[in-house]
Amino acid sequence: MEVGSGTGAVLESLLEEGDFYLAGIDIDRSGLHFAQDLKKSFLLAQANGYKLPFPDDNFSISYCHYLLLWVINPDRILAEMQRVTRKGGCVIALAEPDYQSRIDFPPPLDQLGRHQSQSLQAQGADISIGRKLSTLFNEAGLEDVEIGILGARWKARATPEANKSEWMTIQSDLANQMPRETLKGYQDLDQSSWVKGNRVLFIPTFYAVGIVK
Repeated sequence: MEVGSGTGAVLESLLEEGDFYLAGIDIDRSGLHFAQDLKKSFLLAQANGYKLPFPDDNFSISYCHYLLLWVINPDRILAEMQRVTRKGGCVIALAEPDYQSRIDFPPPLDQLGRHQSQSLQAQGADISIGRKLSTLFNEAGLEDVEIGILGARWKARATPEANKSEWMTIQSDLANQMPRETLKGYQDLDQSSWVKGNRVLFIPTFYAVGIVK
């Protein structure tokens, strides 16, 4: 069961891994409609992660993905995930970023990173949620908690097309934060740095796994 399933991208990828009973909840109806249109056998519901519409001990695994940074009380989300997961099952945070540890190079692209982090904070995100996963999972009472950082690797040189999706996100975050010309200057520098092979962009992204006792 995925909390914050969005358009169903992660649920769909799980279908390739085996024959699972899959469920997802999200507060955004449009994302649920998109996921349902995939014509896959998902059980989908519009619901809030603070009150999951499932009975206790119902799933083998409950997980979320880039969700906890957007919620005010992540501990309550984890408590609900734990409630609907069977004893011996897993509660998993697949990916939660730590923007406060972001590395941007060369300058002045580090300024771009700071602007984006400030924009995310203004939108209500906890930009340091990644480093808090260990505390959250252990305080939830989960057992055998494992915390880690997702591996990072990239080609020394890359084409601008390779970072198209990243720039769509940046433009969305900063469209109202700086003049278009300034943002375009950052984009040009970013793309030329990738082509030259001296661009470094690393946002530590944590995962956590815990067993329900």
